[in-house]
Amino acid sequence: MGIRISRLAAALMVLSWTGVAAAASPVYSGSYVDMYLKSNTFPANLNEQMVFLDAGTSSSITGHVGSQTGTTLVTFSSTSDTLIASNGFATISAQDGFLNDITITAPGYWFDDLIFSVNLSPNANSDLSVTAKDKTAGSNTFTNWATQQDWVNGENRILVLSTGGNLMQSVTITSQLGFQSLGGLDSLKQTEISGVTPVPEPGSWAMLLAGLGVVGLAARRKLA
Repeated sequence: MGIRISRLAAALMVLSWTGVAAAASPVYSGSYVDMYLKSNTFPANLNEQMVFLDAGTSSSITGHVGSQTGTTLVTFSSTSDTLIASNGFATISAQDGFLNDITITAPGYWFDDLIFSVNLSPNANSDLSVTAKDKTAGSNTFTNWATQQDWVNGENRILVLSTGGNLMQSVTITSQLGFQSLGGLDSLKQTEISGVTPVPEPGSWAMLLAGLGVVGLAARRKLA
């Protein structure tokens, strides 16, 4: 009887682990980045830090990582909207009440993951896309997700996570409709970031490439 109970318990544990693994799967998968749309499916150990905004009304808003006075700055910019933000772990909205596009970068840095919340109005379920570009910035090094049934009206907590060491340089959220009465992106809030890494200086790249060249030459001489 004890053996049967132990086997049953083991089977339940396996099922439990399987369920956890399945729950952590990304909603959208790409070659460079994956996206999760619900906080309870986020992978563990992300080590993200809060981004504290600087108050402003502009096409570009800055934020500090880890505290209001942190030195690493994140930039939120729009090509079509005047953005409004208050100090703190807060909300960014558009002056006209509707965000058409917003791009999140860390100038001079790459990053591993980005978490943020977007608030969608009713009828917005086919009106949003998220595009993440990796650090190489090539024409084929990005992944785009168009809105599908996974979005909900109201707040959507989203994780964009780089894969395979391909750090990101930007994440862009775009709403195509452009009319508040038709629904869409009302605000972006409570951004978090992790894995912030300085972009190597051009001289560092040159030294790295030169070093690889020396290693390659030494290897060829050894083979000869």
